[in-house]
Amino acid sequence: MISGEPSKRYETTDLPFYRRHVAPLLPERVLDFHAHTWTREQWQLVPWNEGKCGANYMVTTPDYGIGQLRADLAMLFPDRPIDAVCFGYPTPAANLGQTNDYLAGAAAHPGLLPLLITGRGSFSKEQLRQAIRRRGFFGYKVLLSWHGNDYGNVTVEDMIGPDEMEVANELSLVVLLHVPRAGRLVDPVVQEGVRRLSASCPRASIVLAHCGRCYLPDEMDSAIGSVRDLANVYLDTSMVMDPTVLQIAMENIGPSRLLFATDLPVAAMRGRRVYVMDHWVDVVAEGYPKSGYRVASDEIRATFMAWEIVMAIHRASERIGLGEAQRKAVFLDNGLALLEKVLDGRQLAKARRR
Repeated sequence: MISGEPSKRYETTDLPFYRRHVAPLLPERVLDFHAHTWTREQWQLVPWNEGKCGANYMVTTPDYGIGQLRADLAMLFPDRPIDAVCFGYPTPAANLGQTNDYLAGAAAHPGLLPLLITGRGSFSKEQLRQAIRRRGFFGYKVLLSWHGNDYGNVTVEDMIGPDEMEVANELSLVVLLHVPRAGRLVDPVVQEGVRRLSASCPRASIVLAHCGRCYLPDEMDSAIGSVRDLANVYLDTSMVMDPTVLQIAMENIGPSRLLFATDLPVAAMRGRRVYVMDHWVDVVAEGYPKSGYRVASDEIRATFMAWEIVMAIHRASERIGLGEAQRKAVFLDNGLALLEKVLDGRQLAKARRR
């Protein structure tokens, strides 16, 4: 969403802010554990244009190719190398075969580490094994079988089954899960589903996107106990900008199970995710498409959401007295440790050779 914007604001406002407030908080190299890339040709439909139930929940651009992802990463982190765990558009709006083929191609680009989009029964066990071994995937981004926030009564077991998890356990894969149901990780049904995945597949690294979708402190406070003792369950910070949420997570599961992530292209907007009553709201600068829970204004000073995530991690770290090494590990080492498990390190070694 940065592409095409005038450079003057970036040069005069954003970049000085980055150099003063963001860059000092980062290690020499950064790993974004949650980013998207896709092209319009992969989309079977644009759900918010066709009135799909819940589709206006998150309106984005239907064209965000590999070149744009790399350009945005370079603009957001201009003074250091950044790698990204990436995947396509993980809903029925996209053609699953086409989007996975495109991400297999992303593996040829230095610094892009792809996940295969798959859901329960999408592929056979042998197809999953071959995708990992031959096409460079580091694991799965679990398919969302709905549009927007039309979650219905979907369970974790509806989203991913024993065949997928058997292969994930066998090959020590990353399983990135956007938890279902309106209650997020606070929902007891979701909690039990996550616990069953963890217990049945101890060699897999189960990563809950968006901190289990707990953007509000009260949500995280109610949810975190369900995963506290699950050593192979991790939280990514994509679109989580509330320091108290991250503080609660760090205090309960430790900083080593927290992974820096953005959710590009969404986090390339200028603004910040806040909460009002019992729901999050994206307060953004003017110029972005209308979307549910998105409020635009040109009367505010705002910079990129990706940087707000960085600063929220730092503020949470300061509140609990976290050391610099542990804090900076959230931005690189914690994620690398999961990637190094895949195929006993061979997958990451191949990526590094590229």
